Amino acid sequence: MHIPDPLSPGMAGLASYLTRRHARVTISPEQVGLRPELVERFERDGAVLRVAAPGSASLVWGGDNTVTHGVTSHIADHGLPMMGYARAVELLAGTAPITVAVAGSHSTTMAAAALTCALVSRDPGWILAEAPRGDSTGYDGGGDVLVVDLCPDGSSHETSPPGWRFRTLGEGLSPTVTLVTAVDAAPPAFWNQAEALDQMEALARRSDTVVVWAAQPGCQELADRLHRRPGPRVVTMGRGTDMDVRVLGKFWTGDHHRVTVQADGRQYTFTVPVAGSDNAMAVATAWAAGWALGVPGHELVDGLRAFAGVERSLTRLGSNGGIDVVESRAVHPREIAADLQGARMLTEGAVVAVYEPSGHLRSNALSGLIAEALGSADRTVLLPVHSTFPSGQNHADGSESILDAGSTGTVIRFQPDLHRQGPERLVASLVQQGDLILTIGSHAARRIGPSLLAALDRPKPCR
Repeated sequence: MHIPDPLSPGMAGLASYLTRRHARVTISPEQVGLRPELVERFERDGAVLRVAAPGSASLVWGGDNTVTHGVTSHIADHGLPMMGYARAVELLAGTAPITVAVAGSHSTTMAAAALTCALVSRDPGWILAEAPRGDSTGYDGGGDVLVVDLCPDGSSHETSPPGWRFRTLGEGLSPTVTLVTAVDAAPPAFWNQAEALDQMEALARRSDTVVVWAAQPGCQELADRLHRRPGPRVVTMGRGTDMDVRVLGKFWTGDHHRVTVQADGRQYTFTVPVAGSDNAMAVATAWAAGWALGVPGHELVDGLRAFAGVERSLTRLGSNGGIDVVESRAVHPREIAADLQGARMLTEGAVVAVYEPSGHLRSNALSGLIAEALGSADRTVLLPVHSTFPSGQNHADGSESILDAGSTGTVIRFQPDLHRQGPERLVASLVQQGDLILTIGSHAARRIGPSLLAALDRPKPCR
């Protein structure tokens, strides 16, 4: 396999899983030149990649339009196979005796990662969008279960017009268990909730069992649809007395959540070492999915003892001068709001967000919800939009839409051509001892953390 865009969402997990299954995986040399830490990062995940031109390999593309023109021309000229990330995952899942799919318009990452720990007694394999802390994004276990995260990715849709139809979610999958975390609009993957409901229902009806996080947008409606005619077994998870898996209590100690669930009249308690109410509930849905698979509740609790959270999901990068820097990989507005709520649980001071929007199409379509979510921060520094639009393609600037939609005046736009120094100095000027900085995003926001910590050492400019 040749991967031209190994930094696209999900590609690290796919590459790690393939190499652990003894496939020969290569990546494009120009990607290593742009990101010298790339191969080292993959090797930490257990993926020994080779840097090479495509040669005679088939191509798996993650959706980044900026890196593929020359490679795809080579593939076409030589008549070699080419497929997208979603199709590759479907084919691999088809080789597993039991597949557990985690699907949703958002909030899949925490649940999928927690599942890999909860199911440890089954020695599962997995292909994830982000790694459990201290572990790999992809792993080929010795058991019969494969966990796949079907998180929506906007990058493969960036150059296409609104309304363009893409491969249906999990089109080639027939999972043993599908865990649905949310059914909501998530442009450009799902332009509206009706489209998301249709796709989630189609996936659910190809599954043996469906677990739904009932309190999340659209999930109860999905459960109602599934009950209207014969289909898969439906397991509901939530706080209500009518839930199949009921959350009886969720207590934040200042260090972790203590969560108690009840199923079949029995109670089980486990800890979740991550702030944020939604994160605690996401881990509870993972427990519910394992229970629906038939794994004893106490074995799931034992497995979750090893769960330390997800890389870059409210993880503390460091502290300097009494100011904490915490990372978030949130993309959807509801994820952003949830992580800002979690950040409040980690400090008594102000929360300053450093937000990198993901894609112009997504940012324009969801600008109002994004602005509303960012309103939970005391101040926000808005970085340039990360986009995979080819150079020169016309598009509306998503940052402008977010600024126009906001009404609180707490968002400051960082513009490289106007600000003489990087965003680090701007952010440092907004915080004081006891505050918390939350970096939100997957590209520039991912890289800014170390230099931001260093900037907190420098004298602040006079106001």
